[in-house]
Amino acid sequence: MVEALGARPETADRARLREMRGCEPVSRDNDSGTWMVYRYDDAARVLTDHAAFTSEYAEASALVTRLLAGTDTERVAVDPAMHRELRRLVNRRFTAGAIAALGSRVLTLTNELLDRVAGDARIDLATDLAFPLPVRVIAELLGVPREDMGSVLSWVDVLCGTTPPGPPLVPSPRRVTACDARAELLAYLREHVTRARRAADPSADMTGELLHAEVDGRLLDDDRVVALLGLLLLSGHLTTTSLLASVVLCLDEHPAVSDEVRAFPELLTPVIEEVLRYRTPVGRVTRRAKLDVELGGQRILAGDQVTVVMDSVNQDERRFTAPERFDIHRRTTSRLSTGYGLPFGPGSPVARLQTRMALELLLWRYCEISVERAELRTHRIGWITVPTSMPLRVRSASAVHNAEVPPLDAKGPHLSRGRRHSR
Repeated sequence: MVEALGARPETADRARLREMRGCEPVSRDNDSGTWMVYRYDDAARVLTDHAAFTSEYAEASALVTRLLAGTDTERVAVDPAMHRELRRLVNRRFTAGAIAALGSRVLTLTNELLDRVAGDARIDLATDLAFPLPVRVIAELLGVPREDMGSVLSWVDVLCGTTPPGPPLVPSPRRVTACDARAELLAYLREHVTRARRAADPSADMTGELLHAEVDGRLLDDDRVVALLGLLLLSGHLTTTSLLASVVLCLDEHPAVSDEVRAFPELLTPVIEEVLRYRTPVGRVTRRAKLDVELGGQRILAGDQVTVVMDSVNQDERRFTAPERFDIHRRTTSRLSTGYGLPFGPGSPVARLQTRMALELLLWRYCEISVERAELRTHRIGWITVPTSMPLRVRSASAVHNAEVPPLDAKGPHLSRGRRHSR
C-alpha cells in the first residue's frame, strides 16, 4: 500500500495517464458520463475559472450526511453558499500574522504528542502525530476545551472510518460504535453551539464567528452551524494527515534529500511544495460546468460534471521537467495544490503550517527516522488516502531533552535559526 499513500499511481497507471495526456486530454467516461481532465493547463482552468466551473463539494457533503444520517437534521446540506461564507471566514481569520502566531501553538501541541512517546525507539506516525495533531488544531480553533479533546478525537476517528478491524487510532477506555459516535458528537456540538451563543466574546473562536455569519443575507441557524462544525472536524484533518505522512515517506525514499533538509531546514517549504505535486494528497477533484465551455477540444455543456485527475496533471511533462523525479529545487511548482474548495483543504496555509511545524520538530528531536514500510497501512476516504499505521524507527538526538522546545524567533519556531541557506 506504499504507492497508494498520497495518490501516487502504480507504474502501469502512470503509463496509462501519460497516454491519456497525449491522446485524450479531456475525455468522457462512458459509464458515469463525467468529463475526465488529464493535462495541467486544462485542469488549471477548471479549478480557477469560477465563472465557468463550480464545486458542489460532493465528498464534504457526504461526510456531513454520514454525521447527520437518521437524525432530525438530516435535511441539512452544506451547499456552495455555506462553503463560500466558511471560506471567507477562514480567509479573514487567518491572515499572514495569524498564521505565524498559530505556529507556536502547533509546535506546542506537536511537542506534547511526541513527549508521550519520548525515549521509544519505535513510534507510529499515524496514531502518535499525523492524526491527532490536525484534529486537535481544528478543535481548538473551534473553541473545544482541552478536557474534551479525547472524546472529540475518538468520535472523529470512528466517523471517518479510519479505524480498521483492530485497535482504534485513538486509545479509548471504551469501544465506540459509529452509531454511538454520531449521536454523541451531534449532542456535543449542539451543546457547544449553545455555549457559544451565550459567550461574552462572539469572535473568541470560529464557532462564535459562524453564529454571526450571514449566508444570502440571513444568519445561519443552529442546525447549519452544527453541520459546518461537523464538516470541519470530519474533513479538515484528512489532507494534513496524508500530507505529513507523504513528506516523511518521501524523505525516507530519498535519503540525500533528507540529509540536505537536516542541513538546511528552511528547505522544508520547497519539500512540501514538491510533495504536493509528486504525491498529491487528493487524487480527484470534481467540478460542475456552470455554462457551455470549450475545453481540450471538447464541448462541455452546462451541468456536466468535470473531474480533474490530479495524479495526472501534476505529472504533466508539458508543465514539469522530468515530472517523475522528486526534485525539491525545481523552479516550476504546482499552483493547483493550494486547496480545492475546502477551508482546510490540501495545500491551505493552515495545512502547510501544521506539516512544516511537525516536520521541524520531528527532525530536531530525532537524528534518524526510517519508515517500517512493510507495516504501513492506509485507508481511503473518498479520494484521500490516509495512514492508519505508519511505524517509524527513530533515534533521539543526544542533545534533545524531552520537554525542550526548539528556539523561537519573531516569526515563530525554526530549526535553522542562526543559519543561512548559502546555496
